[in-house]
Amino acid sequence: MNYSMNKATYVIIILILNFYSCFTDVDDKIKIVEVSARDISSILNSIDISKYPSIKDTTEFPLMAWRGVPDEFISLERIREVRDVGLNLMFYPYKSIETLKQVLDYSELVGIKTLISCPELFTHTDSIVKLFKNHPANGGYFLQDEPTLSFLPQLSELSKKIESIDDTRFTYINLLPYHNNTNEYYSTAESYFNYIERFTIETPLKIISFDHYPITKNWIKPTWYHNLEIIAGIAKKANVPFWTFVMSSAHYSYPIPTIEHLRLQVYSNIAYGSKGLQYFTYWMPDREPYLSGPIDSKGNRTPEYYLLQEINREIQRLSYIYLSCNYHDVGFYGEIPNGTRQFLKTPFFISSIDIKGGNALLSLMKNDKNEFFMIQNINLHREIAISIKTDNLTSIVLKNGKLIPVSLLKEEFKILPGDMIILMR
Repeated sequence: MNYSMNKATYVIIILILNFYSCFTDVDDKIKIVEVSARDISSILNSIDISKYPSIKDTTEFPLMAWRGVPDEFISLERIREVRDVGLNLMFYPYKSIETLKQVLDYSELVGIKTLISCPELFTHTDSIVKLFKNHPANGGYFLQDEPTLSFLPQLSELSKKIESIDDTRFTYINLLPYHNNTNEYYSTAESYFNYIERFTIETPLKIISFDHYPITKNWIKPTWYHNLEIIAGIAKKANVPFWTFVMSSAHYSYPIPTIEHLRLQVYSNIAYGSKGLQYFTYWMPDREPYLSGPIDSKGNRTPEYYLLQEINREIQRLSYIYLSCNYHDVGFYGEIPNGTRQFLKTPFFISSIDIKGGNALLSLMKNDKNEFFMIQNINLHREIAISIKTDNLTSIVLKNGKLIPVSLLKEEFKILPGDMIILMR
């Protein structure tokens, strides 16, 4: 996620991406079966669903704008625009204390938080933390993006220093993605697992953040789900929540995102237990190779802004489920990505399930009162069809939060690319 890149690095990345483009598209690895089923909305079109109960709507899922409003565009209206797209946290490397203070004040007015990021946080740590520790819009302290293990000692020291002054928030370090254990990439780490685990153990991280962008050109990177497996396992063992990223801008071989792209990333991350989502980027940098972003480099809204608004509304309506649950079991139907496994045992409340047309991700999540079973279509371009039988106490959680008895679905139904359904028992 570094903003600068020399020519040599650019050439290397293009070669790597061209190499990966030789892989078969994930969608092509399973026999195509034509899906003729209707979607759930169409099936329920003649039914009055207003009489059915709704899921709780009591909390907000953390949704962050990476590279939020730049220094030269700061205004109350621009910060409100961040809130209007459905984001509640913002990061930008501000150049001065004065600018950061203004951003925090505006953030408080519109009801979002902003990470503390300015040069003085590193040169005058004590005074900056004391200056902003009581500000209501302080969202945490940004330390570094994608550090190698060689930075661990100084980041651990800095994080502990900040925590000794303000332990009510978190220090933020965004860690590197998994790329087939290329050891020199992580610098002195024995493996990617070792890299993540050491940062988790030796630095007082209250969240584990990492970035891995799975969709490039017309395929899904083969290492993405393996990366989620590693992070989810370490986070569960350490009892620390983890946050993930969603690509919301086009650059290099990353395409202009569609709603299918956003859903694929969002719901797979959540299926693995992610407790926060971060969009890279919100405001598009004014330089190559960036082609798009929700807000372009001149400050104009793009179609991606409204896609972001749409997906954020979906997330927040079911945020109670995502934040209250722990994931218990996750696996795949169809093609099994490297480093993952097949989903073998359905929950007790499902007597049978049949999936046609493509690959699916299945996740069982639980909170203190209920079990939730997510079925996600992880194909980029193809619909899948679902036939399912459950007990009489199982409901489908609709996107608007309504809880509908599964018995109302008397036929096979389809799930669009990247999308998902959730069953509740």
